Amino acid sequence: MKLCNEAVHKKNDGDDNLIPLINVVFLMLIFFMVAGQIQKSDAIKLQPPSSVSEIPHTDDRATILVDMSGDLYLDNQLVDEDGLKAGLDAAFAKSETPDEFSVLVKVDSTLPVNRLQNVLKLVKSVGLMKVSLATRRGGETS
Repeated sequence: MKLCNEAVHKKNDGDDNLIPLINVVFLMLIFFMVAGQIQKSDAIKLQPPSSVSEIPHTDDRATILVDMSGDLYLDNQLVDEDGLKAGLDAAFAKSETPDEFSVLVKVDSTLPVNRLQNVLKLVKSVGLMKVSLATRRGGETS
């Protein structure tokens, strides 16, 4: 009579090779989270004009983008001049603090000045007075 003197062999399911794979996946996840783009990007790529001012802008309530062809974007949505007026009116009406409502205008450096003046006149016709023009530091390219 034999009483189980044989050693019970453990089955090799391959789970030992899964742990390093999980470690690599987590390391890749952390790498891409850190290396990824953190800030919000605009709907179109612009090259802002240069400036000597180093005053950073704060988060504005409305952002107007004007590309080199003169197309208007209000908060990353393509609009025409009437749509820009209506959108600014709506954003101003929703504002909790109308006295602090401001607009950030981002234009391409190749945009003709008269087109920029037309956009600023549109903003003024809505009744908004706090307008900032986004620029880059002199000599800096992005």
